[in-house]
Amino acid sequence: MKTYTYSLSLIVALFGFATAGHADAALRVVTADMAYLYENYHRTQEAQARFQSSIERAQRETQTMMEEGQAMVEEYQEIIEQTNNPALSDEAREDAQRRAQEMVEAIQQKERELQQFQNNTRRSLEQRQRNHRELMMEEIKEVVMAEAREREATLVFDTSGPTGIGIPSVIYADSSFDITDIVLEEINRDAD
Repeated sequence: MKTYTYSLSLIVALFGFATAGHADAALRVVTADMAYLYENYHRTQEAQARFQSSIERAQRETQTMMEEGQAMVEEYQEIIEQTNNPALSDEAREDAQRRAQEMVEAIQQKERELQQFQNNTRRSLEQRQRNHRELMMEEIKEVVMAEAREREATLVFDTSGPTGIGIPSVIYADSSFDITDIVLEEINRDAD
């Protein structure tokens, strides 16, 4: 509730400041659904396809590493069976036990490699996605601002979703103020 009151106070103060500083200027508002624009921007969709391809490639590499690890476990089990073979000489049994210990170490190393690969890949993909989102939103924002200037708007509201406390940031706006479709057409102008 405190956050809501603070946010409401901030908005009222901004409106008061904006109208006090420009008493002779009329407040002109436009709205845009930034989430819709982001999701429907052709460059976002192209990047999502590339991102999905990267995820699939990482999954294949993970699967390969897991299969290699499973093969190592099976080899280890065969060596353990050899150590239990009463027909083996003491020297052969010791050799099998040594190889079994080496396999345990190799399996543990493979597990560490897999874990490190998964962690590094996850971090890398998350960073790529964040960078992409920031870049695309900046491009969209530039077009929104250009359209707002063209309409001589003094304020742009994002109608894409709820605030931190779950209520919409814009309760009501006449659809004639919405520039989402105009911006979408502009950002997708160079789509194939």
